[in-house]
Amino acid sequence: MPHPSNPDHHHRAIAARMERILDPQHTLCRDDILWVLNMVKNQLASNQASVIQLGAERLARNYRYYAEVAVIMLHRSRLQDSESDRLRLYLQEAAHGLWQPIVSSNDT
Repeated sequence: MPHPSNPDHHHRAIAARMERILDPQHTLCRDDILWVLNMVKNQLASNQASVIQLGAERLARNYRYYAEVAVIMLHRSRLQDSESDRLRLYLQEAAHGLWQPIVSSNDT
């Protein structure tokens, strides 16, 4: 786990894991989904300026998708491959604005 005194490393670690989880080539697993739900919960509870700037409508949408994923996880003991795309979309919406993709020097 990243050291709390190095926020840049922490943000890069979150971005790397989110990019991997959202990659359609990655096999989505229960641990990935629980990790995203926990990350969203922690980011929303942090009251950082970036979270507050999302606005009430966007935060409500994040929460809606967070709740959708949580309910799916409560009702499923196993993930079905047919649900992966839908779950990825829901995870992406739940985490919208709460992490920043890694920008490589090739992208700029």
